Amino acid sequence: MTLQRNSAPQRTPRTVGRGHQQRTVEARPRDQSWPGTLMVLGIFVLLASFWWAGTRTLISYMELGRWFALFAFAGNLLPYRKVGLALGMERLEWFLFNLLAVGPLVLSSLLWLNLVVHDEEHTSITAYAGDVMELRSYWMANDVLPPQEAVTSTLEQVMAMPPMGTVGGHYLGTAKGILGYEVVTTYERILPPMP
Repeated sequence: MTLQRNSAPQRTPRTVGRGHQQRTVEARPRDQSWPGTLMVLGIFVLLASFWWAGTRTLISYMELGRWFALFAFAGNLLPYRKVGLALGMERLEWFLFNLLAVGPLVLSSLLWLNLVVHDEEHTSITAYAGDVMELRSYWMANDVLPPQEAVTSTLEQVMAMPPMGTVGGHYLGTAKGILGYEVVTTYERILPPMP
């Protein structure tokens, strides 16, 4: 038997079929850009939806925050190895994806669904002169919309011949959305008729 020399480097022969000598112990995330793109898109969609659909939906900010938290963190309850890793994401990326993409996109789509799909519109005239953001602020402070008179006339009829004392006020249309939250469907300023 010959003596083994430690000074001579020995190379192991490369095995055919596998690229490495050992297999990976655990699956690795892939390098991809679509989760980051959806996260950025989710933030901008949420801002636009909150600005437009959120101001016309009569829901408190606290309740809106609760719904956002539910949608943003519910995805983290799914097992990471089966869902997040299957999508090729690291753990932090999976958490941020749910927080910045899934939560905002789901909340935005539900806000728009509630605004677009609603029951019959109830129209009225109010002397309140503020814009729709101030109308929402009034509702938040008092839990009721400003004093109003119910009307059966259309917007065009009211604009052509406004009732006495309503010029400067608003033609207000409200309805109950499909998700149960009241929405402002029409909010137009009543101007004096053109001669």
